[in-house]
Amino acid sequence: MVQAKKDEVRKEIEYAALKVFFEKGYVDAKMSDIADEINISVGNIYTYFKNKKELFYAVVPPDLVDYLKNVLVETIHFDNQTLFEETDSERKSALLQEQVDVLRKYRNQIVIIFEKNKGTIYTNAKNELVELMIETKKAYLKNQYKRYEIGTEENLILLNILAHNVIDMNLDLLKRDMSEDSRKQIFEALYVYRLYGMRSLNE
Repeated sequence: MVQAKKDEVRKEIEYAALKVFFEKGYVDAKMSDIADEINISVGNIYTYFKNKKELFYAVVPPDLVDYLKNVLVETIHFDNQTLFEETDSERKSALLQEQVDVLRKYRNQIVIIFEKNKGTIYTNAKNELVELMIETKKAYLKNQYKRYEIGTEENLILLNILAHNVIDMNLDLLKRDMSEDSRKQIFEALYVYRLYGMRSLNE
């Protein structure tokens, strides 16, 4: 019974911490802000977490970044391997649903990782993700395209711009106050927009 109560308090602290980190970022968030969210003393928080840093990485763990990267890489490979085909729609639906689930479940954490990361190990997270997207996409680049004449150097710049744009679009969507159903619908529309845009570029 006592352990169940401790687990409940710990979850409440983590929930409050995530809310405060999302609103203020790591640097500006204070333990007193987190305590005020659930009407407990700051000292009570220190019973469960030795400092703000430990609490932060408990609610925004590094393995989440690895998971996000894996989902992204898998999606890029799948999209490029089936770019001009309508086959394996079941797998496509499953990948899209996984992305929707990730954005829904980790909405606050994703925004924190990419926009409210000052003072954390995620300071360069956006650039690292852009580099990963470019590196993964490189395997599918062609020497010649129907629609435009572009060299390798220009192609990499284009990919950099598109990768930043993909991240920014999703962050914009995650920061907006809307129902989860609306967020899901818009994300799916953005996915289609991105996929067909890449199709036209990759011909």
